Amino acid sequence: MKKHLLLTLGAALSFAACKKSDTPGNTALSTDQQSQIVTNYSNILEAGYQDSYTTALALQVKVNALIANPSAQALTDAQNAWLAAREPYMQTEMGRFYGGPIDGDSGDGLLNSWPLDEGYIDYLAGDSHGYTAYPTPNFTFGIINMPTTYPTIDENLLIANNQPDGGTTNANGDNVEVSSGYHAIEFLLWGQDDTPAINKIPGQRSYKDYLTTAAATAPNGARRAQYLQIVTQLVVDNLKTMVDAWAPNATNYRKTFQAAPATAIANMFNGIGRLAKGEMAGERMGVPLALHAQEQEHSCFSDNTHRDLYLDMQGIVNAYNGKYTTISGTVISGLGLSDYVKSLNPADDTKMKTLLTNAQTSLQGIETNKPFDYLIDGSNAAGNLIVQKGVTDVSAVADWVSQIAHDLNLTNVNIPTEND
Repeated sequence: MKKHLLLTLGAALSFAACKKSDTPGNTALSTDQQSQIVTNYSNILEAGYQDSYTTALALQVKVNALIANPSAQALTDAQNAWLAAREPYMQTEMGRFYGGPIDGDSGDGLLNSWPLDEGYIDYLAGDSHGYTAYPTPNFTFGIINMPTTYPTIDENLLIANNQPDGGTTNANGDNVEVSSGYHAIEFLLWGQDDTPAINKIPGQRSYKDYLTTAAATAPNGARRAQYLQIVTQLVVDNLKTMVDAWAPNATNYRKTFQAAPATAIANMFNGIGRLAKGEMAGERMGVPLALHAQEQEHSCFSDNTHRDLYLDMQGIVNAYNGKYTTISGTVISGLGLSDYVKSLNPADDTKMKTLLTNAQTSLQGIETNKPFDYLIDGSNAAGNLIVQKGVTDVSAVADWVSQIAHDLNLTNVNIPTEND
């Protein structure tokens, strides 16, 4: 993605004002108000990353407790902390797709890469593609179980081996050799979800995988614990990088972003439109639905994909309306993209809000009827329709961003026309 777009907002406003001159009462926002939109968006992203960092630290505490004294309760506590950590992070994804910090070396690739080849990290208990367990787990797979090839598990190893060039790809062309991020942690906490989708249960990894005694359910418990500890630290570290990049009153990405409101506003539209179209409607719903493939599910080990989808859309709503509620309950609010659109074309703003509500309702339908892997199963025609409704309504949001860009002459807002 290009980091610097060449849009001149003044020209855009002039064009829009001329185009809508037949609509009385339309008043373009002042330069100061446009800057307020950008500042408020920056505040929302900074708060979202701070919440993500805070919840990742809480996850780290639970991970360390599991490693120190493995037990069923300690594993459940770590799993619940992972679920809690996803709530704020998914609401920050509207800040992707325009060359910002999350699109850099310490960003999404190391934080949220998927799909993930389980056998790249650890042993295989079964064939998730066929929802069948092996008679005996294959303990020869994975970095954890290859001490001769990977004698030392550390941050450098995980970074260097995260989606390396020439890595294994799946049927959709994704590099599935993922060694880092939330989903690596997810796999190490839940294990493979290799039960039939109709059973509606997530992965069933035992805490005994982390034992080093005769009671252990898998070899290399110490290396597994070391991997889990390091990959969690990497997530914490990379989230801190995001917090620092968006911190106010610093010489950082945020300062550059806010210095060019025209470019920033275009990027804000690109972020929400591209997330909705190619990522949500395409990769996270359309592809797994078309393939009826649990392995293409975003959070396939924990069966938390329904929340991923809803929270992604909530993040889009946050950016558009200029409002975010932190994990502590503090509400950050101010001018948003809605105010910008409404000042120039009220009808476009009204339509956008309707489409956002429709998308949230459809994604709530997915959550109500979870888990996602059962909804996309080839034998579940009714579930397939529920997901397809989500695809359609989320895609409509992205398409309307394109329409807004056309109506307001925002020439550097470019949203894909297809869900891919």
